[in-house]
Amino acid sequence: MQDPSTHAPDADSRLLREQVYDQLRADMISCQMAPGTEIREAELAARFGFSKSPVRDALMRLEREGLVITLPRQGYRVAPVSLPDVQDMFHLRDALERACMERIVRRASDEQLAELEPFRSFNASDWPGGFIAYNRAFHSKLADLAGNTRMRQQLSELIDQMERAVQLSLSTLKRGDPQTVIAEHCQIIDALQARHLSSAQRLASRHVTQAGQRVVQAMSRAVITG
Repeated sequence: MQDPSTHAPDADSRLLREQVYDQLRADMISCQMAPGTEIREAELAARFGFSKSPVRDALMRLEREGLVITLPRQGYRVAPVSLPDVQDMFHLRDALERACMERIVRRASDEQLAELEPFRSFNASDWPGGFIAYNRAFHSKLADLAGNTRMRQQLSELIDQMERAVQLSLSTLKRGDPQTVIAEHCQIIDALQARHLSSAQRLASRHVTQAGQRVVQAMSRAVITG
């Protein structure tokens, strides 16, 4: 097996490492690699058809993001999703989204605010990833409109990590009414386009809090009945 770190050009080597990282990250966020799953470098190397080097690099990056934990003398494991951690993430997201509201109201142009219009409704045929993809795109758009690169990056990474909790509770959340969430999005859009800062922050905070309550309740039921 050719080791891309020693034989391939630097650009090819970086591409291979990014491919391994992107795929593993996507698998963990979507819970195709479930929380708690043990990870073996040799098995992943065989799966991708590469040497262990790009796999090890990817796992180290994912560990820094909190998606992987290292087990001394054992290898790696997909980080678990705990209720306290999920609650902490929603608390942080609340603070970040309130900050986004202020930046958007004060800095976004009318043309940029108009870019929120497509999120006033949800058509399943427009979203291959379903309602979760639509919801994620809405909050990612808010982060983009805030115009703060660091804030956008942190919020994007946080939303990715929170998606694991959403996926774990998906069977329960499917029984909910997506129209309720869409209506909340419309209220936030109305407040932003009217540039009512206090209303936008209040609505965004309530939206995140209620989403957190739904996910935590769903996870709690799964623990109890699992």
